[in-house]
Amino acid sequence: MNKEEQKFTRLKNVIRLSKRLKKYRLRMVAAIAAGVGNQLSMVAASVLGAWTVGLAIDGKLMQELNYVITATIAVIIIRIVFYVLEMWICHDVAFKVLADFRIQLFDSIERVSPAILLNMRSGQLASTLMGDVEIMEWFFAHTFGSVLVAIITPVILMIILWQILPILDLVMLLFAVTAVIIPIWMKKKADVQGREVREALADANAVTLEGVQGLKEILTLNYRTGYEEKNRAYLEHMYKKQFSYSKRLGTEGMLLQMVLGVSGLVAALIAAWYVGKDGMAVSMYTVIVVLSAMILGPVIEVCNTARNFGLIFAAADRIYRVLEAKPLVQDSGNDINTKDLTPEICFENVSFRYREDLEAAVENISFRIQPGEHIAIAGASGAGKTTCIQLLLRNWDPEKGCIRIGGKDIRDISLRSLNEMYATVLQDVYLFQIPILENIRLGRSSATDEEVMEAARKAFAHEFITELPEGYQTIAGEGGVKLSGGQRQRIAIARALLKDSPILVFDEAVSNLDTENERKIQESIERSAKNCTVVMIAHRLSTIKSADRIICLDHGKVVEMGTFKELMKKNGYLKKLLENSEEMKSGQMSSKKQNT
Repeated sequence: MNKEEQKFTRLKNVIRLSKRLKKYRLRMVAAIAAGVGNQLSMVAASVLGAWTVGLAIDGKLMQELNYVITATIAVIIIRIVFYVLEMWICHDVAFKVLADFRIQLFDSIERVSPAILLNMRSGQLASTLMGDVEIMEWFFAHTFGSVLVAIITPVILMIILWQILPILDLVMLLFAVTAVIIPIWMKKKADVQGREVREALADANAVTLEGVQGLKEILTLNYRTGYEEKNRAYLEHMYKKQFSYSKRLGTEGMLLQMVLGVSGLVAALIAAWYVGKDGMAVSMYTVIVVLSAMILGPVIEVCNTARNFGLIFAAADRIYRVLEAKPLVQDSGNDINTKDLTPEICFENVSFRYREDLEAAVENISFRIQPGEHIAIAGASGAGKTTCIQLLLRNWDPEKGCIRIGGKDIRDISLRSLNEMYATVLQDVYLFQIPILENIRLGRSSATDEEVMEAARKAFAHEFITELPEGYQTIAGEGGVKLSGGQRQRIAIARALLKDSPILVFDEAVSNLDTENERKIQESIERSAKNCTVVMIAHRLSTIKSADRIICLDHGKVVEMGTFKELMKKNGYLKKLLENSEEMKSGQMSSKKQNT
């Protein structure tokens, strides 16, 4: 990104972030008014203190004591009220905007999935959802309103000072401009460092999350030392970026404090000169010095906040990168009544590759699945089986050809309607940290408890669920960690059966089940899904044999189709695939042992 593009992006981000406050504009006006009141009451307190000192020096304090005490109490109360109002309103608005941000980010991630995971790790996404959004609190609670307060308050104070000592007013204006120039001068470095810090932090979070998710593998594979070295490298990289960022913050802070210190000294000297020359009262001398210092106070405060603009706008850039990510699948179809579509699936000359630099995952494949037919898709690893499922579910769109359901191109059907057509069980099952009953009920939110339990019985999950300490109210744990792989898959199958969709899609859905439970579930699916079209990716011999028809893929192409008997007689691809499978080899070995 060149210099001009960086300037444009920064300005664009400021405008976009500011627009998010539009619906809270009345609250922001109130917050700014409270902020100005807070700053002016603070000035009043300081001026009052300076005036009191001056009265004491002039020997007039006792004459004005009642007034001083009353004014001090009033100023303290007024400042407390304005301060509380400013903080309450600013943070109320900020946290509401942040909540909107997080909801929109999740909607965006959902809209562009799974494509976004090709370029961003889950830990990086989590860092954007939480860390980058949290950084925005600085902008909405401590920057936007504070900038306006820092403009309004000094203007009011300068008008007052102009009536007393115009020359000092001009000098203070010069110092205020100098203070503003400092963060602008360091802006380019701040932008680069802010972006590097947020990226380094996201990478470190991703590696940490990777370690948590893969903890079992780290321990069983004895990868602890290797993972710790990798994690340490990312953390050291993050530390270096944060340290460089902190050094620049320190430099800016030092320069701003120098401006503040020098301005106070100059104000004191000029005021002293005028007191000596014009016979100005000593009590006014202290007032002028304090008033001059207070002019720069809000400006320095905002400049200190501006030191973090590098982080703020780097975080904003990462957030908008996700919000503006273009989905590979455009949801431009129409909502339809899924009951009007027959569950017939047709792939017509479909080709697809995940990236332009990769070979085609599937190429010019065509097949038709009749309503109510149970189909097994078989093939070696990388043959294109899962790609077919992904295209059918419309996680991706084919480059060429089309996929039809009931004769209708699935691109002409809204994603919501399309999702109603499918009940899906994937190999990697995710369960939410809610009771098992509710995990199953996700298949159909209107289902009664009895319907949920009946679906669990069909999936042969009821027995093990009732044996759990809290039965159906047992919390599954994050991702279902409290359950075995086979138990999680049976719950997922129960969820799919409860959904009662016309098309059932199984991606290695029985891979974690033992032979007996697999056989029972196969029988249950055949009974429960008599009128459903069933598409399953199959590696196991039993799954392949149970299908009405088998579609064999090899290197992204359909090489043969037919029933199990037809394909075995053919002595073609399927037979060779099964002969080379571990399951067939172990079966042949056991039969040889029985014969000997």
